[in-house]
Amino acid sequence: MKKYLFPFLLTITMLATSCGGGNTTATTQQDPGSTTPQVTDTTISADSVVQSDTTGGEETTTSMDDFVDYSEYEDAKLVQDYVGKDFFSDGIAQVSLNTPIDGDTAHFKMVAEGASRELIKSRFFGIDTPESTGQIQPYGKKASKYTTSMLQEANENGTIVVSSPFDDYRAPVTDSTGGRYVSLVWIHTSKKNAPFKELKLLNLLIVQEGYSWVKNVSDIPRLEPIFYEAEEQAKEYKLNLQSGEPDDGFNYGDYETTSLLDIKREIENHLIDPTYKNKYDGKKCRIVGTVSGYANNILYIQNFYNLEEGGNGSAKNEFLKEMGEYAGINFFTGAGTISSKYTKLGTYVELCGTCMDSDVFGFQMSGGKFSPYPAADDTENARVIIKATDNLEEYQLHEFEYKPEDLKNSDTSALYSPVKFTEPVKVTGGYKSNGAYTLYLSTVSGTKLPFDAYLPFDYIPDPDQSNVAWTVDELKYKTFNLQGVYSYHESSGKIYYQVVARNVADFAEVK
Repeated sequence: MKKYLFPFLLTITMLATSCGGGNTTATTQQDPGSTTPQVTDTTISADSVVQSDTTGGEETTTSMDDFVDYSEYEDAKLVQDYVGKDFFSDGIAQVSLNTPIDGDTAHFKMVAEGASRELIKSRFFGIDTPESTGQIQPYGKKASKYTTSMLQEANENGTIVVSSPFDDYRAPVTDSTGGRYVSLVWIHTSKKNAPFKELKLLNLLIVQEGYSWVKNVSDIPRLEPIFYEAEEQAKEYKLNLQSGEPDDGFNYGDYETTSLLDIKREIENHLIDPTYKNKYDGKKCRIVGTVSGYANNILYIQNFYNLEEGGNGSAKNEFLKEMGEYAGINFFTGAGTISSKYTKLGTYVELCGTCMDSDVFGFQMSGGKFSPYPAADDTENARVIIKATDNLEEYQLHEFEYKPEDLKNSDTSALYSPVKFTEPVKVTGGYKSNGAYTLYLSTVSGTKLPFDAYLPFDYIPDPDQSNVAWTVDELKYKTFNLQGVYSYHESSGKIYYQVVARNVADFAEVK
């Protein structure tokens, strides 16, 4: 194996440890008696790994006894204490996991009493895992599952610390998007409030397990050779994306035309039993439907299915005068903006994407192409079938109306469709993070409602003072006329329902 000629690297040989590095790969399993994913270690054979001789000779055998856990190297350790520190001023803090996003991105919150509850949106320094959200790439989902499982284990049983890529205390820096902090993520999977010298660098473990390439590590000279050593070792042992082999969990085939009703049936099975495995997970699907909303880079799609098509008769298509059922999906379009031709309410579209059963975002699709001017022979790009202004007949958008107390979570009739409440709702609490609100609701009479309102924008009561947004406390106990798309998300194995306001008109104060 190629070695970089640094003295501290030449004098240390370590065996792999059980903290996700070396000869272990963390996988997620489900305890039948729990909805929380459990992390177990799947051990790579300690005997040998067969390697191909690149010179054209016979295959060679490499002993796993020689596998090095680079996260144990002295120069790969955290060098400053995190106790009593604030991430936004000191660039380091102990945190809890808020939302795992993908293999190299996650959201955290500081745990210290009185600390800011603002989200720390972290982009992991020095690595670049394959995409598993806006785009779908081979080994992207496996990288995401590895990172998620390690963070969940540390969050539940151990310690997580997030720091800026510096060896001193200073304010953090953001990446090119301006919305994510470049971060080193340090973990201990089994000890609460672990001393900083006992933490392991998750960024490095991800490279070591073959889930990422090394990228732009020269800003920390002490880490640069270690990261490249770990990458070379992953190549030598042919781990995951460094194996040169196809990802056995990735669909390399064509998109398959799929009914939203069939997908809905699988979602319903999961909502009844959170351990249920959606059969469309990982499938590349082509769907059609009417745009029911667009908010926070999510495109919501709705389609009608009559009784002959399998609809259960819970709704009526007013134009067709037929009983049937509406089904829908949420489609993550990526971090950037897409053409308004695809987002106007009532537009009937065809979309191609990969289905994903996320432990956080619920079941969704992503990985689509949204070029406003696709080539004539591009069969994978989104396509407008009927413009919103022309969609006045059987594919017109259907809005469900409810009294607030009548919308029950067990009823999925309106899932991913627009809903409008015929009576106001009252805000009883909630929280705000990065300009988005999650608001707890009741009826005006005080009956607690089993869904939240989600506003992915600042609530500005006076348009003439656009820099003055209300806090949750200012929204509390006021009443509003609410409408939006009915959706759900997951957290720690639990399912939460919400009405997503698509714009300010969907959340109007009743004065």
